[in-house]
Amino acid sequence: MSANAQPVAPVAPATKSAALLRTDGVSIQFGGLKALTDFRLSIQQGDLQGLIGPNGAGKSTAFNVLTGVYQPSQGEVFVSGTKVNGRKPHQINLLGVARTFQNIRLFRALTALDNVKVACRAQTALHQSRMGVGAKLANAAHNYADWWKALLLTPSFQREERRLTAQAEHLLEVMGLSHRRDEEARNLPYGEQRRLEIARALGSQPRVLLLDEPAAGMNTREKADLMVLIRKLRDDFKLGVLVIEHDMKLVMGICEQITVLDHGETIARGAPAEVRSDRKVIEAYLGDSYLESHGGAA
Repeated sequence: MSANAQPVAPVAPATKSAALLRTDGVSIQFGGLKALTDFRLSIQQGDLQGLIGPNGAGKSTAFNVLTGVYQPSQGEVFVSGTKVNGRKPHQINLLGVARTFQNIRLFRALTALDNVKVACRAQTALHQSRMGVGAKLANAAHNYADWWKALLLTPSFQREERRLTAQAEHLLEVMGLSHRRDEEARNLPYGEQRRLEIARALGSQPRVLLLDEPAAGMNTREKADLMVLIRKLRDDFKLGVLVIEHDMKLVMGICEQITVLDHGETIARGAPAEVRSDRKVIEAYLGDSYLESHGGAA
């Protein structure tokens, strides 16, 4: 942090067990580049927080650290009180953290329904693999049994298929995609592909949902609908939500607390009204034109 920078208010006190997702002083560097420095975050059930900053500020790096894609050089990450440093992304997902990506990562040749069923099935398999002695042995036995059930179309396999289909259909309905049920993902309009990716993330039954630029490529009407939908998902699924987004109208309109990054450092944190009038945020990201257009004063 530069010598004349003012300290950022600390994350509101919360016990590690109370926070669904929490970081303590997380830093990561690639060679000599510090991509994230002393990053602190606490998300609890019902939170709807935003993470903003200019390109290269460290936002996606933060998401990758939170989900196990990158391992922090320093600091700790906790999911529901469990330290997850060193755990793989699927293990962190099993603990209740799901994400979408800046660049959509759907199974393009699969239908919308099957995209969501993949997530629902994977979550079921992961939970079952935890039971019994030895996760690897249990998982291998489960996969072998599933193979035979599928081959023989046993009643238990058919019941499980009906359950997964119903679960996936419900999530498509929630996301307004029921009419796209049997269409291949690659044939959906871009905005609906974004919604499908959120539906797939929900299929893993998360407690924390990380949305990486969910409004990218959407038109004004789609963005307005998305604002309403994100709030509804937070409330109906009892989630904690963290959003990366460059559309300031969306971020300021739905997020109750915003963290601002610049060159990997947290330069501001607070309610939208506080953040958008913060001089450091204006200089690093928003610009005076944004402040003037919204009638604010630094």
